[in-house]
Amino acid sequence: MTSTRVLLIDAFNLIRRIYEARPDSDDKIEEVIQASANSVTRALNQHSPSHGCVVFDSHDTTWRHLLYREYKQGRKPTPELLLNNVGRFKQVFSEAGVQSLAIQNYEADDIVATLAAGIAKKDGVAIILSSDKSYLPLLSDKVRVYNHFEKHEINRDDVLKKYGVTIGQLTTLWAMAGDASNNVKGVPKVGKKTAVSLIEQYGSLKKISERPASCRCSGKDQGKQSAGSALQTTGDFENRC
Repeated sequence: MTSTRVLLIDAFNLIRRIYEARPDSDDKIEEVIQASANSVTRALNQHSPSHGCVVFDSHDTTWRHLLYREYKQGRKPTPELLLNNVGRFKQVFSEAGVQSLAIQNYEADDIVATLAAGIAKKDGVAIILSSDKSYLPLLSDKVRVYNHFEKHEINRDDVLKKYGVTIGQLTTLWAMAGDASNNVKGVPKVGKKTAVSLIEQYGSLKKISERPASCRCSGKDQGKQSAGSALQTTGDFENRC
């Protein structure tokens, strides 16, 4: 059994969920800071890591914005009350026994994913504390994702049941059907059901795009035909997710 177990906490995923769950009051920020510190302490006690880190977003322009200008447009911004108190959150997390990290021009999930991949490569175990679905493609025996609010470790069966595809097919699904939470558009006229059906039948975007556009489809399969045709003339959707 490996002795290296690293707990990687997605800071704003934790903090913002706690913030949104509390009613407005004069003491709200104090309550959120204390509740966040308590959550980190519980996570450390529960997962017993050998190492830990709380990873923050820098809330600046990232490579994703440069790649796709519409990325996250329309999303509700992080409350200023939280942004103005990042230093205090870092302080209470440090007092709880874990240091914080942020890197300019990178989102927390990029940093967490990079750390998790490196830990797994060195035969350690990374435990990601987050409810963000973007971590799910990383799931393996050495990279685990724990939803702190549902008190549940997400597994392969959970992914298949919720999304209809395997872990390795998630980015293909999001590329085709889009990802509304990040304002990433998918293939025109293709929703989740059509995307899942095509993935089940062909397995990958490459094979779907190679499907003859001239094949005849029944009425219920016309969406699949449209998808194949669109992929033949559209850029690399999979890199958007």
